[in-house]
Amino acid sequence: MKSLWLCICASFTLFGSVHAQADIQAMIKQILKLEIYIVDLEKGYKIAKEGLTTIGEIKKGEFNLHSIFFNSLESVNPSVAKYSKIAEIISDQVAIVSNFKSLLARSGRLTSSDISYINAVYSNMSSECTKNLNALITVLKDGELEMTDDERIKRIDGIWLDMQDKYVFTQSFTSQAGAVNGQRDNELNEIQLLKLLE
Repeated sequence: MKSLWLCICASFTLFGSVHAQADIQAMIKQILKLEIYIVDLEKGYKIAKEGLTTIGEIKKGEFNLHSIFFNSLESVNPSVAKYSKIAEIISDQVAIVSNFKSLLARSGRLTSSDISYINAVYSNMSSECTKNLNALITVLKDGELEMTDDERIKRIDGIWLDMQDKYVFTQSFTSQAGAVNGQRDNELNEIQLLKLLE
C-alpha cells in the first residue's frame, strides 16, 4: 500500500509539475505576445506621431502660403501702379477743371443765370471727379483692398471709362456754352455796328 501511495504521490507530483510547466509555458507565450504587441504599439505610436507632425507641418505650410497669398492681395504690384490709364485719368481730371475755368474766365456775354448753371454743373462734375480719384487712390494704396492684379486693372479701367465720359461731357458742355457766349458776343457786335451805321 505504501508503494501504491508513493506511486499516487509521485503521479500527483509529476502531474502537478507537468501541469505547472504547461502553465509557465503558456504564461511565457503570453508575455512574448505582449512584448511583440508593445513593440508593434510603439511603432504605431511613432508612425502616428510622425504623421501628425507631418500633417501639422503641411497644414502650417499651407497656412503660410495662404497668408502670403492674401497679404500679396493687399500689396499693389509696381507694374499695376505704372498702368498708363492712371496718367490718363489724372490728365482728364486736369483738363475738365481747365475747361470749366477757361469757360468761366471768358463768360463776358453770359447771363448770371447761365453762369450759375455753369457753376452748378462744374461743382457736380468736380465732386464726381473727386470720387473717381479717391477710388483710384484706394485701388493703388497698399493695404486698402484685397485684389489680384487683374482685378485692380479692371477697376482702374472702370474708373478710366467713367472719367472719359466726364471728359467728353465737359468738352461738349463747355464748347456749347462757349458757342452761346460767342454768339451773344457776335450779336452785340452786330447791334453796335448797326448803331454806327444809322
